Amino acid sequence: MAEVQDKATEMLVGSGTPEDDWLEDTRGYRVRLSHLELLGLASVSSKKILDAGCGPGTYGIMLAKQGNEVHGVEISPAAVEVANNRAEEKGVNFTAQQGDLENLPFADNTFDICYCGWVLHHFPDVNRAVSELVRVLKPGGKIALAEPNESCAAVRFSRWVEDLPLMRSWVLKEGWDTPNRTINKHHVYLSALEQYGITDISLSSCYTGGMPPLPPKSKNSIKAFLSLIAIKSLVWARCRVFSIGNKFLKKPFNGSDLLITGIKEK
Repeated sequence: MAEVQDKATEMLVGSGTPEDDWLEDTRGYRVRLSHLELLGLASVSSKKILDAGCGPGTYGIMLAKQGNEVHGVEISPAAVEVANNRAEEKGVNFTAQQGDLENLPFADNTFDICYCGWVLHHFPDVNRAVSELVRVLKPGGKIALAEPNESCAAVRFSRWVEDLPLMRSWVLKEGWDTPNRTINKHHVYLSALEQYGITDISLSSCYTGGMPPLPPKSKNSIKAFLSLIAIKSLVWARCRVFSIGNKFLKKPFNGSDLLITGIKEK
């Protein structure tokens, strides 16, 4: 599992995400900020926060900019290096280290908030990782999860299209998708949280207006250019479907994003 997850993260780090996507006036930043707002994390400060599966530091740095002490854990050493370099450039209190979510390198009851975004669907079974998140969370502390909403029919249809043999091999080859992915409907996450003593669980599904911009490929070839046009066309079509579904379907079946929060029993 660790090797597969590391490969997936290496693809993310190596995808060439443009630095300007981190600036506050970009669409990607606004989408990420909307996730934090819906999770109730956009205005917290003076908290000790775990960013579990932090990748290149996207959300951890945003949380640290609010005046929090943020610790990131990521299995890929390349992602850890990128995250720490970005945090240093921005002068925020964020530190990433290499580690496994199924065996977190922290003592019990360490964090006020545990945030885990777009990570758990990479695990065949979410229970071990959730149990570790709950273990390092202080009694009365908040856990916040963000995941693809596989309870949404539009998301499942999109997954079906992506998993067609030719399509799957293409998106993996181009680095636009990861090889490890588990389809979890919302009740999988709710069940895991309840099993490990999380109460006051709140679930929301949403469509925040679009995905962050896809990174441009640096290859100088007609084939690469056509591939980029094709994948952006698919993303555009996917966003239109999500937008329509978000208007007419009820939660938790209406949005591309699944957002869940809860409190650890005291």
